[in-house]
Amino acid sequence: MTSVLPIVARQLTFAYNEPEDRLTLLAGDTLGQSIHVLMTRRLTERLINGLAQLLEQSSPLAQTAPADLRNDIILMEHQDALFGRTEPGPAVTDAIEPANAAPPTHLILAIDVAVMPQTFEIGLRAGAAFLIRLSLDRHSVHRLVEALSQRAEAAGWNLVLGAPWLEPGQTQIVLN
Repeated sequence: MTSVLPIVARQLTFAYNEPEDRLTLLAGDTLGQSIHVLMTRRLTERLINGLAQLLEQSSPLAQTAPADLRNDIILMEHQDALFGRTEPGPAVTDAIEPANAAPPTHLILAIDVAVMPQTFEIGLRAGAAFLIRLSLDRHSVHRLVEALSQRAEAAGWNLVLGAPWLEPGQTQIVLN
């Protein structure tokens, strides 16, 4: 089956390709089409930090809270997204190697993100051509950030994360 690009992803599977030192992403849509792409360490770090910053900036509750409580508010939102109720949205999975996937065919060179009132519209590009499009609610963005962070950590990339609430093992919340 020939895929019509861009894929409007409903399923994302991440893996680490050690020989290439790249994160791989297999994106599939509701029609059974898929595309398998590579992401660099630098782009992954920028995506994680960029999405974290957008989550912080777009949270009405965090923006109205005192500065010393904002990280705790976003951390609680993050934990709710990961461990609380599940909401509809693209399924994000983590795998050692995506099963039955063709080898990655494209390197993602740019990622566009637009914050809308109810969603984050994300487009992954190889040059000018969009390969994957995502429309995610806040909880799904938190799950995406977590999947990227965990896979990068498992790869030993030692990414510099700008958001304290994203540090591995972050569970401390200050309640006054």
